[in-house]
Amino acid sequence: MNSALESNQPPVGEESAAALLFQLPDDSHQMARVAAAQQLLFPSSPRSLCDELGLNWQAAVRLQEEGWLSFSLEDLWQLDEAQEAELRFVGALVLAGCDRSMLGLLLAGLPRPYAYDLKRLYFDWISRGWRLLPDPQAHPEAAFADWIEMLIQLRDRGSLVGIAELAQDALARVEER
Repeated sequence: MNSALESNQPPVGEESAAALLFQLPDDSHQMARVAAAQQLLFPSSPRSLCDELGLNWQAAVRLQEEGWLSFSLEDLWQLDEAQEAELRFVGALVLAGCDRSMLGLLLAGLPRPYAYDLKRLYFDWISRGWRLLPDPQAHPEAAFADWIEMLIQLRDRGSLVGIAELAQDALARVEER
């Protein structure tokens, strides 16, 4: 092996944060985690966030007392970004009707704290686990190819002809430049 490459490798058993990040599969729920405790420009108090969510304050305090939240609601004047995400995530499950046992089932596969972005994660009932919502911006060619394949299966000749015409027009404009 090249000695220049060997010197850049971490010691056995120690991996950099970047290496760990790039080893995560595209569907890892960790990608939806709200990272470091960053201060928000307009932070909410725990009580005002509960009001905004429609979550009863006593229910929120019970969540904290039962260990579903990693921080004390009553000891904070303002929430940081991760704490707000955690209260929104767990609070949304409670507002959806989850009791303690359902929370236990749903959250069993997620590491604590439950500071996950609700807009990036969903529960897949078939596999009984949390998954990332697909990001069509991440792989636009794949999304486009999937769309084309769907149009073929639907035998939607009109849409396919329209796409072909748009592609021909785009190619003509590229050649003009």
